[in-house]
Amino acid sequence: MASGLRWGVLGTADIARSQVVPAIQASTNGRVVAVAGRDPRRTADFAASFGIANTFRGYAELIASPDVDAVYIPLPNGLHVEWSLAAADAGKPVLCEKPLALTAKDARRVVDRFAAKGIPLMEGFMYRFHPQNARALELVAGGAIGTVREVRAHLSVDIMQAAASGNVRFDKALGGGSLLDMGCYAVNVVRRIFGEEPVAVMGDLDLDRTSGVDLAASALLLFSDGRSASVSSSFKANGQGTYQIIGTKGTIEVPRAFIPGMGSRAAEGLVIVVDADGHRVETRFEPVDQYRLMVEAFAGAVLSGRPVPYPARDGVDNLRVLDAIAVSAASGMRMEIKT
Repeated sequence: MASGLRWGVLGTADIARSQVVPAIQASTNGRVVAVAGRDPRRTADFAASFGIANTFRGYAELIASPDVDAVYIPLPNGLHVEWSLAAADAGKPVLCEKPLALTAKDARRVVDRFAAKGIPLMEGFMYRFHPQNARALELVAGGAIGTVREVRAHLSVDIMQAAASGNVRFDKALGGGSLLDMGCYAVNVVRRIFGEEPVAVMGDLDLDRTSGVDLAASALLLFSDGRSASVSSSFKANGQGTYQIIGTKGTIEVPRAFIPGMGSRAAEGLVIVVDADGHRVETRFEPVDQYRLMVEAFAGAVLSGRPVPYPARDGVDNLRVLDAIAVSAASGMRMEIKT
């Protein structure tokens, strides 16, 4: 691996085609050398588009290939566990799209397997690598807005037109629904800002009568000392991804928090701070490819033997909250979260 990390990609998902594979091919320390897919023609076209030398019909064959050092998994959510475990058993590091699994219990099983074998595993939350989000956390830690009392986070993309075309986001068996697909971002950033886990949640899901998946989700997360967060996600609203941090001495807003360019690979960032007197300061960040920053950080950790930047066990904790939101929505009751 001296010349860089040799990546294998399971599937030809849109996120792989539009974002992650271009990021890997542009990275300084890695290259996609293999792709596997169920449709030979689609897989061959995908490989040709990115100059990928090797194609495989089966995921297991790619994982077993001695030419592949690490595996990127952009498969539907419901397939993450099976193929992450297969990669772990083959000794291959994995960058897995979020969420790691459909439940915290299954995610824990995956994380424990990788930990027992000493193999790197990281969840693909690319927004964590954009400098605007690092800056927001620095401001919170530095007391720029006093003590954080409330956070509001939201992510939505209008994809309802894809419901009739077999899009996996509308397939309940494969882990579809806005909560797992987009709400996971809102929950993740809230947990990062507070630096602790919520003690209870109250959730609500807008369920589609045909598919059974949630088309929109919302929840109130309760933290210690009376602090709270509201999170929401939607397949039915215009593309937005934002969070606002409300403190005792002001607010911080990141208006393009998760997907700054809403489709563009490189987009500028913006952090807005308003103090208690109403003074507003905007900090803009040069356009960066947060996907490239993510894959370079992962590859750098694998190549050097260092821990990955964000421990995979965080994915278990994130799913514990998502599980509780789903249970609360189904029962209509507040759900306590036991850590």
